Amino acid sequence: MKGVTALAAALAIALPASLAIAQSAKSLVGAWDLEAAGETYGKNPKGRLVFGADGHYALIITRSDLPKFAGNSRVKGTADENKAVVAGSVAHFGRYAVDEKAKVLVLKVESSTFANFNGTEQKRPFEIKGNQLRYSNPTPSAGGPPTGQVVWNRAK
Repeated sequence: MKGVTALAAALAIALPASLAIAQSAKSLVGAWDLEAAGETYGKNPKGRLVFGADGHYALIITRSDLPKFAGNSRVKGTADENKAVVAGSVAHFGRYAVDEKAKVLVLKVESSTFANFNGTEQKRPFEIKGNQLRYSNPTPSAGGPPTGQVVWNRAK
């Protein structure tokens, strides 16, 4: 009987902690539209971040003023066209997890347009308030100091 009581007590302690992690990750599931992402992406950046219930994610951010390619082919872009697109966009996908205790979103990057992210874990302190997700990026792909807040609104 003592063993059953001890097991019940252990479950009572462990279960709420695991449910809190699941609830936080669950609150991310769905599509998010970009509102703000710092200077790199200009005044009206475009972006979509999707978290799947299966633990996969996909992210894309672009400047709203990316140039059109004069040759109408992305593989035949000029040096200036290519530079503008690389400097004004990023995309990556992989798996995600939530460290509820530290309030950190962990993006496990499988592949990225910025290959230096491939195979890395990107840890981003985050918060969700209502239909808004905010996080900071301590390791931005544009280099330099950590970015300010990246702000996403739940897609409608």
